Amino acid sequence: MAAKKNDNCAGAAIRAAAELYARQGVAGTSLGDIAALAGISKGTLYYYYPVKQSITDAVAEVTLAEIGDRIFSWVDGVNKERPVESVLDDLCDALLDDGSLLRVYLAVNGVSADEPNLTLMLDRALREWTVMLEVGILRMASDAIDRMRSICPAIIPFMCGLAAMNADLEYSKRAFRAIAMS
Repeated sequence: MAAKKNDNCAGAAIRAAAELYARQGVAGTSLGDIAALAGISKGTLYYYYPVKQSITDAVAEVTLAEIGDRIFSWVDGVNKERPVESVLDDLCDALLDDGSLLRVYLAVNGVSADEPNLTLMLDRALREWTVMLEVGILRMASDAIDRMRSICPAIIPFMCGLAAMNADLEYSKRAFRAIAMS
């Protein structure tokens, strides 16, 4: 009978890899680094993720799901009674609370060119997020809805740029409002 895998070890490895990817990128992170931060042996890590690409794919899945959940929660909170500035600030809060989530997305995206399945996963997620953002914008009360809808495909890349710069959250909010409402 095959040994049963422990989800706690796999989860710890994914969290450790995501943290390292956010700080030093995928290429700058070794499986040994991930095992050490996760508090597991390299053998245990190899049991769950025999190659680096397998843990990178797992990190991508978790990261994309988390970003999607945050955007969905933002959309759920949008209504016509709320000031547009407040709704836009909430999106910044959701995506840039500490910036690491989008830095992980950028790191994984940076290695996707050689991995067709990862590229497909990232492209699908970006399309879904763009539609979700458009739905949120359509729920706003604003004369600028058409303008804001036109920038939906650029919102995630713009937020990623802010995350990559480690921009202050208040600066990010002002910059995003200026772009979205101009």
